[in-house]
Amino acid sequence: MLTMFEITLGNWPPVARLLQEKVSPYFVIFSIGHKIIFGFACLAVINGVFMQETFKVAQQDDQIMLRTVETKRQAHRRKMQMFFQHANDDDDNILSIEEWKEVINEEKVKHWFAAQGLSISDPELLWKILDTSGDRQLDLEELIQGTARLQGFAKSLDLAVLTLEQRSLQTQAKEIRQSVEMIRQQVGMLLRTSIDASSTPGVRC
Repeated sequence: MLTMFEITLGNWPPVARLLQEKVSPYFVIFSIGHKIIFGFACLAVINGVFMQETFKVAQQDDQIMLRTVETKRQAHRRKMQMFFQHANDDDDNILSIEEWKEVINEEKVKHWFAAQGLSISDPELLWKILDTSGDRQLDLEELIQGTARLQGFAKSLDLAVLTLEQRSLQTQAKEIRQSVEMIRQQVGMLLRTSIDASSTPGVRC
Protein backbone atom coordinates (compact mmCIF):
# COMPACT_ATOMS: atom_id res chain seq x y z
CA MET A 1 0.00 0.00 0.00
CA LEU A 2 2.83 2.37 0.80
CA THR A 3 4.47 1.58 -2.53
CA MET A 4 1.20 2.15 -4.43
CA PHE A 5 0.74 5.45 -2.62
CA GLU A 6 4.28 6.47 -3.60
CA ILE A 7 3.69 5.48 -7.23
CA THR A 8 0.45 7.44 -7.38
CA LEU A 9 1.37 10.63 -5.53
CA GLY A 10 5.09 10.58 -4.88
CA ASN A 11 8.36 9.70 -6.57
CA TRP A 12 7.32 6.88 -8.88
CA PRO A 13 10.46 6.34 -11.09
CA PRO A 14 12.57 4.51 -8.40
CA VAL A 15 9.76 2.03 -7.73
CA ALA A 16 9.16 1.51 -11.46
CA ARG A 17 12.91 1.01 -12.02
CA LEU A 18 13.11 -1.54 -9.16
CA LEU A 19 10.17 -3.56 -10.49
CA GLN A 20 11.63 -3.54 -14.00
CA GLU A 21 15.10 -4.68 -12.97
CA LYS A 22 14.30 -7.07 -10.08
CA VAL A 23 10.91 -8.55 -11.03
CA SER A 24 10.04 -8.30 -14.74
CA PRO A 25 10.54 -5.86 -17.62
CA TYR A 26 6.79 -5.97 -18.23
CA PHE A 27 6.29 -3.90 -15.10
CA VAL A 28 7.31 -0.92 -17.26
CA ILE A 29 3.92 -1.13 -18.98
CA PHE A 30 2.16 -1.31 -15.60
CA SER A 31 4.12 1.62 -14.14
CA ILE A 32 3.62 3.93 -17.11
CA GLY A 33 -0.04 2.97 -17.53
CA HIS A 34 -0.76 3.49 -13.84
CA LYS A 35 0.92 6.89 -13.88
CA ILE A 36 -0.93 8.01 -17.01
CA ILE A 37 -4.36 6.79 -15.88
CA PHE A 38 -4.30 7.60 -12.15
CA GLY A 39 -1.47 10.09 -11.83
CA PHE A 40 -2.25 12.40 -14.73
CA ALA A 41 -5.91 11.84 -15.59
CA CYS A 42 -7.77 11.12 -12.34
CA LEU A 43 -5.67 13.16 -9.94
CA ALA A 44 -5.45 16.11 -12.35
CA VAL A 45 -9.24 16.19 -12.61
CA ILE A 46 -9.63 15.98 -8.83
CA ASN A 47 -7.07 18.76 -8.29
CA GLY A 48 -8.83 20.87 -10.91
CA VAL A 49 -12.19 20.45 -9.16
CA PHE A 50 -10.70 21.39 -5.79
CA MET A 51 -8.96 24.43 -7.26
CA GLN A 52 -12.15 25.58 -8.98
CA GLU A 53 -14.17 25.28 -5.78
CA THR A 54 -11.46 27.10 -3.85
CA PHE A 55 -11.45 30.02 -6.28
CA LYS A 56 -15.26 30.10 -6.28
CA VAL A 57 -15.37 30.36 -2.49
CA ALA A 58 -12.63 33.01 -2.56
CA GLN A 59 -14.61 35.08 -5.08
CA GLN A 60 -17.62 35.07 -2.75
CA ASP A 61 -15.65 36.33 0.23
CA ASP A 62 -16.63 39.94 1.02
CA GLN A 63 -13.17 41.13 2.04
CA ILE A 64 -11.55 39.62 -1.03
CA MET A 65 -14.18 41.18 -3.28
CA LEU A 66 -13.67 44.59 -1.69
CA ARG A 67 -9.89 44.36 -2.07
CA THR A 68 -10.27 43.25 -5.69
CA VAL A 69 -12.57 46.14 -6.55
CA GLU A 70 -10.31 48.66 -4.79
CA THR A 71 -7.23 47.27 -6.55
CA LYS A 72 -8.92 47.58 -9.94
CA ARG A 73 -10.05 51.11 -9.15
CA GLN A 74 -6.56 52.22 -8.13
CA ALA A 75 -5.02 50.56 -11.20
CA HIS A 76 -7.54 52.31 -13.46
CA ARG A 77 -6.76 55.67 -11.84
CA ARG A 78 -3.00 55.21 -12.32
CA LYS A 79 -3.45 54.28 -15.98
CA MET A 80 -5.70 57.27 -16.69
CA GLN A 81 -3.24 59.57 -14.91
CA MET A 82 -0.46 58.30 -17.18
CA PHE A 83 -2.62 58.90 -20.26
CA PHE A 84 -3.62 62.37 -19.04
CA GLN A 85 0.01 63.38 -18.53
CA HIS A 86 0.86 62.06 -22.00
CA ALA A 87 -1.99 63.95 -23.65
CA ASN A 88 -1.68 67.23 -21.74
CA ASP A 89 1.04 68.98 -23.73
CA ASP A 90 0.82 72.40 -22.08
CA ASP A 91 0.68 71.04 -18.50
CA ASP A 92 -2.42 73.08 -17.58
CA ASN A 93 -4.20 70.04 -16.05
CA ILE A 94 -6.97 70.44 -18.63
CA LEU A 95 -7.44 68.55 -21.90
CA SER A 96 -8.78 70.56 -24.81
CA ILE A 97 -10.60 69.05 -27.76
CA GLU A 98 -7.53 69.67 -29.93
CA GLU A 99 -5.21 67.82 -27.53
CA TRP A 100 -7.73 64.99 -27.31
CA LYS A 101 -8.00 64.55 -31.08
CA GLU A 102 -4.23 64.72 -31.50
CA VAL A 103 -3.43 62.04 -28.95
CA ILE A 104 -6.41 59.80 -29.68
CA ASN A 105 -5.43 59.47 -33.35
CA GLU A 106 -2.19 57.76 -32.35
CA GLU A 107 -2.40 54.08 -33.20
CA LYS A 108 -0.74 52.92 -29.99
CA VAL A 109 -3.21 54.99 -27.93
CA LYS A 110 -6.15 53.32 -29.69
CA HIS A 111 -4.66 49.89 -28.96
CA TRP A 112 -4.02 50.93 -25.36
CA PHE A 113 -7.63 52.01 -24.87
CA ALA A 114 -8.83 48.79 -26.51
CA ALA A 115 -6.81 46.86 -23.93
CA GLN A 116 -8.68 48.82 -21.22
CA GLY A 117 -12.02 47.68 -22.67
CA LEU A 118 -12.70 50.88 -24.65
CA SER A 119 -12.93 50.63 -28.42
CA ILE A 120 -12.56 54.12 -29.90
CA SER A 121 -14.31 54.35 -33.25
CA ASP A 122 -15.55 57.95 -32.94
CA PRO A 123 -13.23 60.21 -30.88
CA GLU A 124 -15.61 63.20 -30.99
CA LEU A 125 -18.55 61.15 -29.71
CA LEU A 126 -16.39 59.74 -26.91
CA TRP A 127 -15.30 63.28 -26.04
CA LYS A 128 -18.93 64.41 -25.73
CA ILE A 129 -19.69 61.46 -23.45
CA LEU A 130 -16.68 62.12 -21.21
CA ASP A 131 -17.22 65.90 -21.06
CA THR A 132 -20.07 65.77 -18.57
CA SER A 133 -19.71 69.46 -17.63
CA GLY A 134 -20.15 70.56 -21.25
CA ASP A 135 -17.39 73.18 -21.07
CA ARG A 136 -15.39 71.60 -23.92
CA GLN A 137 -12.61 70.85 -21.44
CA LEU A 138 -11.71 67.56 -19.81
CA ASP A 139 -10.11 67.34 -16.40
CA LEU A 140 -8.58 64.27 -14.79
CA GLU A 141 -11.62 63.33 -12.70
CA GLU A 142 -13.95 63.52 -15.70
CA LEU A 143 -11.59 61.26 -17.62
CA ILE A 144 -11.29 58.72 -14.79
CA GLN A 145 -14.99 58.55 -13.98
CA GLY A 146 -16.13 58.65 -17.60
CA THR A 147 -13.85 55.87 -18.81
CA ALA A 148 -14.72 53.76 -15.75
CA ARG A 149 -18.42 53.97 -16.68
CA LEU A 150 -17.75 52.96 -20.27
CA GLN A 151 -15.48 50.00 -19.62
CA GLY A 152 -16.69 46.44 -20.17
CA PHE A 153 -20.06 45.20 -21.36
CA ALA A 154 -23.43 46.76 -20.64
CA LYS A 155 -24.81 45.47 -17.36
CA SER A 156 -28.40 44.42 -16.71
CA LEU A 157 -28.83 47.41 -14.39
CA ASP A 158 -27.64 49.80 -17.12
CA LEU A 159 -30.11 48.30 -19.60
CA ALA A 160 -32.92 48.48 -17.04
CA VAL A 161 -32.18 52.17 -16.35
CA LEU A 162 -32.05 52.87 -20.09
CA THR A 163 -35.40 51.11 -20.59
CA LEU A 164 -36.95 53.07 -17.72
CA GLU A 165 -35.72 56.39 -19.12
CA GLN A 166 -36.98 55.45 -22.57
CA ARG A 167 -40.44 54.67 -21.18
CA SER A 168 -40.43 57.97 -19.31
CA LEU A 169 -39.58 59.82 -22.52
CA GLN A 170 -42.37 58.02 -24.36
CA THR A 171 -44.86 59.02 -21.67
CA GLN A 172 -43.72 62.65 -21.79
CA ALA A 173 -43.91 62.67 -25.59
CA LYS A 174 -47.45 61.28 -25.43
CA GLU A 175 -48.50 63.97 -22.95
CA ILE A 176 -46.95 66.69 -25.11
CA ARG A 177 -48.75 65.31 -28.16
CA GLN A 178 -52.07 65.34 -26.30
CA SER A 179 -51.46 68.90 -25.08
CA VAL A 180 -50.63 70.07 -28.60
CA GLU A 181 -53.79 68.41 -29.92
CA MET A 182 -55.90 70.14 -27.28
CA ILE A 183 -54.31 73.50 -28.07
CA ARG A 184 -54.90 72.92 -31.79
CA GLN A 185 -58.55 72.17 -31.15
CA GLN A 186 -58.97 75.25 -28.96
CA VAL A 187 -57.26 77.46 -31.52
CA GLY A 188 -59.48 76.01 -34.22
CA MET A 189 -62.59 76.71 -32.16
CA LEU A 190 -61.44 80.28 -31.51
CA LEU A 191 -60.79 80.85 -35.20
CA ARG A 192 -64.19 79.49 -36.19
CA THR A 193 -65.86 81.63 -33.54
CA SER A 194 -63.98 84.70 -34.74
CA ILE A 195 -64.86 84.01 -38.39
CA ASP A 196 -68.54 83.42 -37.55
CA ALA A 197 -68.65 86.58 -35.48
CA SER A 198 -67.03 88.69 -38.22
CA SER A 199 -69.31 87.33 -40.92
CA THR A 200 -72.53 87.98 -38.93
CA PRO A 201 -74.04 91.44 -39.81
CA GLY A 202 -74.40 93.83 -36.94
CA VAL A 203 -71.88 92.04 -34.76
CA ARG A 204 -68.84 94.04 -33.74
CA CYS A 205 -65.70 92.07 -32.89
